[in-house]
This record gives sequence, structure tokens and C-alpha cells, in this order.
Amino acid sequence: MNSESLQKQLMIFRVDEDNEWIRNELDQGRLRQGWGDDGLSLVNSAGERIDKSNWENAAYKRWGENPSPRRFVILSKMLELTSGDFVIVPKMPEWNQFTIARVSGSYKFEVAEGQKDFGHIIPVDKESIRKFHYKANKQSFIVSALFSRANHRPAVSFCNSEEHVNVVSQLLEMYSEASEAQSNDLLAQVMDSAYREAAKTLASEVEKWNGPRFEDAVRQSFEEQGYQIKYCKRYDGEGSDIDMLVSPPANQYTSFVPAEIAVQVKWKQGIDQDESSAIDQISKWADWQCSEAKKIVISSASEFTKKAHEKASDKGVELICGLQTMCFLLGISGRYREEWDN
Repeated sequence: MNSESLQKQLMIFRVDEDNEWIRNELDQGRLRQGWGDDGLSLVNSAGERIDKSNWENAAYKRWGENPSPRRFVILSKMLELTSGDFVIVPKMPEWNQFTIARVSGSYKFEVAEGQKDFGHIIPVDKESIRKFHYKANKQSFIVSALFSRANHRPAVSFCNSEEHVNVVSQLLEMYSEASEAQSNDLLAQVMDSAYREAAKTLASEVEKWNGPRFEDAVRQSFEEQGYQIKYCKRYDGEGSDIDMLVSPPANQYTSFVPAEIAVQVKWKQGIDQDESSAIDQISKWADWQCSEAKKIVISSASEFTKKAHEKASDKGVELICGLQTMCFLLGISGRYREEWDN
């Protein structure tokens, strides 16, 4: 997570999307909002917030009708934006696109010549403006999901979830993209991101466990995925050892998935600096039993050392750790990708 992005506020800013003048104003760095005729500024000449009742009285004189009781409250949220915050404008410049930008200053009020509305202004950095199709990429897809939520339908509303602030920060580093990605590809990207976050969340929880609890979780995951646990805890007292011998469902037997898998389980934190023992133990067990079972070490460690990988390769032992282990525990081992750990 980008620590800088977490300090920023994110506002969804709904405007009159059919108004070409508003679109042009936004391109010039002026994001405008309605109910902003002369005399309806949210602040006085000293920059102080106007009293709600005074603003409503002025609005009544201008428009000849009482504004919604929430109108002033909603518009006043604009006063909370400061330089560096983010804004999203749905249906801008087209109905299936949105615009994002970085705020470059505080609220100001200025009714343009020839206009009788839209005097509320949030200055934005013109160079930061980006425009995306709702389904241009996984980030824009995540952002567009906000637009249909009831709590984001008012003219202005805050959305300060860490995920969405971070996603908008990512989009601001990209080029504008008005085309729609293939639906299948887009869904795959979004699901991939969700699985990765689930694995990361589980990894932080597993760090709080202990050896027996982690071993129980591994055994339970095998069982839930249809594996038969043939036996647990076999050792000869002379260095050979496995924690369990499992057999996958019969319909999964292939040249890559043998009928039996010998498993050594290790609960570790960080990079395992003392993992050679697990490799030695499971290798000695295979020699002791004259077993041709596939040999794997499943660790909660974030990574094994280069030396361990070399030793495991020499002895035909597969090492599983980091988010790959977490995906196995979640029952989504096929979703894991090596770059997730980088």
C-alpha cells in the first residue's frame, strides 16, 4: 500500500454530464458544481464558512424555492478538500467513462460570465487529469463499482476506503484509456487481485499461530480438497521424518500428481534460515521406506534461502512457502502466481 495515498481524501463528484461547458471547464482545471448562482458561495469574503440558514435564505431568494434540507450539507463537503486530494467525476466525458484528477487548491466561488450557476469550484491540476472507460482495466472496474452505491449518489460524497484511494492513486500514474477491455480478461484481473489480497491477509494471520495449529490447518486443507490422509507422524528416531502421507483423489492421478505425497510441515516466520532439516528429514524418510512418493515441504515462511532451493532440487524435494502456501490453505492453489511474492 502506498503510504502517501492513505493520507489523501477521495471525493466522488457528480455533475451535469451533458453540459459541454462544464467538461471544458474541468479540462481547464476548474471542477464546478451546481446550486452556485451569485450570492450562494459557501464561504464569505474572509473565507469563513457561511451559516446554513443564511445560505438557504439566499438560495430561496435566487431560485424561488426552498433547497433540499441536505443541499447545503452535501455541498459543504467541498470545503474539506485540500491540495493533493483526489476527485472522481462519473459519466465524464462520456456516459461510460469517468475522469479523475488531483486537487490543486481549496474551494473557491466564481460564477463565470454569461452563466447563472455552477459557481462552486474545486481547482484541479490540469496535468493530473485522466479519463478512463469504466472497464478499461481492473482499477477502473473497481472504481466504477462505486457509482451505483446509494451512499455515493449525492452531488458530492467522500469515499476514503484504503483500497479505493490506492486504486485511484494507481490510475493517476497511468495514461488515459477510453476503450473497454475484454470482459473475460477484466474479470480475471479483478479476481486475481482479490485472491492475492486474500492470501496476503491469511499470511498475516498465520504469523500469529504456532506449529501444531499450522500443521492442523495443512491437514484440514488436504482433506477439504479431497485428499486422503493415509497416516500422520512417521519417524525412525534417527533423522527421518514426515508429518503426513496423503493421496489425492483418484481422478487427479497423472504423471505430475503421483498416487502418494509425503509432506513435511514447518511453521516459520520471515525467511526460513534453518530449513535444511526439513529437506533432510523427508529425504531420509523416503530412503527408509523405499518410497517413490512425491516429497514436499510446506512452510509458512515467506521464502526459503537459495541454499535450500539448491539442496531441495538435488534431493527431489518441492518447496512451498509464502503466498503459495496461503493459496493452498484457501483451496485456491491454482490461482497462485510467483510474482505475487515479489
